Amino acid sequence: MLELKNDKAIGFVYYCLLCGVINMEEINRWAEKVIGENEVSDLPDYIFDLIDFKGTVSELERLIGLFSRFFIHWRCTKAQRKAVYGIRVKRGRSLRRDDVSFNEEQALEALKKHPEVEKLFRETFPFIDL
Repeated sequence: MLELKNDKAIGFVYYCLLCGVINMEEINRWAEKVIGENEVSDLPDYIFDLIDFKGTVSELERLIGLFSRFFIHWRCTKAQRKAVYGIRVKRGRSLRRDDVSFNEEQALEALKKHPEVEKLFRETFPFIDL
């Protein structure tokens, strides 16, 4: 079962959204996957709202915050955060200097050094090809 009662799962999903690795449509698909793989009674209420959520990132944050009692955060190292951007690059989405202080090669190198990040991404979003 996915850890949804705390910040582990949704924190990673939310961070991927903030980094531009995924989009809202992929959040919708993730929510469908989570519902299909878990007991409905074990799921937090916000998961059901995410199936057809079309709002902004800040609206998403408020929605999840209304139904949870934790701060949306993915616990990771600075290098693991950079590795998430490596996934963004692998998906063909360029990095902008306005967003990050490192380049695409550095992001890909961080991803190479932290295969656990790609593993987590593949487990969380198996419907996304890398």
